Amino acid sequence: LYKVHIAVEQCRPAAICRSSQPLSGFSARCLEDEQMLEAIVRSNPRSDFMYVVDTRPKLNAIANRAAGKGYENEDNYSNIKFQFIGIENIHVMRNSLQKMLEVSEAWSPSMSEFLEGLESSGWLKHIKAVLDAGIFIAKAVAEDGVSVLVHCSDGWDRTAQVCSVASVLLDPYYRTLKGLMVLIERDWVSFGHKFSHRYNHLDGDPKEVSPVIDQFLECVWQLSEQFPCAFEYNERFLITIHNHIYSCQYGNFIGNNQKERTELRHQEKTHSLWTYLWENRTDHINPLYRPDHSQTQGVLRPVTAPYCFK
Repeated sequence: LYKVHIAVEQCRPAAICRSSQPLSGFSARCLEDEQMLEAIVRSNPRSDFMYVVDTRPKLNAIANRAAGKGYENEDNYSNIKFQFIGIENIHVMRNSLQKMLEVSEAWSPSMSEFLEGLESSGWLKHIKAVLDAGIFIAKAVAEDGVSVLVHCSDGWDRTAQVCSVASVLLDPYYRTLKGLMVLIERDWVSFGHKFSHRYNHLDGDPKEVSPVIDQFLECVWQLSEQFPCAFEYNERFLITIHNHIYSCQYGNFIGNNQKERTELRHQEKTHSLWTYLWENRTDHINPLYRPDHSQTQGVLRPVTAPYCFK
């Protein structure tokens, strides 16, 4: 188990932390882990508790307990409140994307056929789930002043999604070109999101493939549609990042972790996508961006009712 502090809301002592699931099973406990959560709570004078956000459906987390994993036993922690989010696993997301692609590639469907197919894919339902999780975390930190620990199973898929969304909602910096590049480098690349496995860069297990960062980028796009003046970057910027996650043209997303990238000597042998994007930043500027706008400087509070999605 590892726990990493990733963000502190400006002018507020509440923090967002992330980890993998604890190896607690049905009865095991770890004194050091309990002390660490207690220390996180004590570091925040505004609250006498913290949220532990498990991004999995509760039944999935309970099933993991049978394998000696699972989630924190609240009887052993006097200072946490648990929140299950219910984002589905990589296999459900892979099937959802496949169904959506089949609808998109259908030859001349009627509007009703397209909308029925889109709904049956569940894609926008999953996007809403990720956004709702990020909104919960951002509200806890910014409005309630409560620190949050986020985990899923391994801490490199759903955890990366919701922590990144929360960061975009909380901090205007991550709504700039440079900020989003820093965010992806921090929350995805450095924390070990399995790019090679998830996006099938080599002959791997097809069951490991899943559109995890695709969903994060769509969440950012949905937010930019609701708050068009709050984002320095445009749709083309997001599409370019998405395309090069799959292209392997740049070395940023090759490998599953920093150890693999170091062994491959990717910094010596490949170019950086971030350098290319920065050198061509004029192509990726949103003309509606207003650095002095109240939306740009504040915490974003999006609406996730069905009519708000595009």
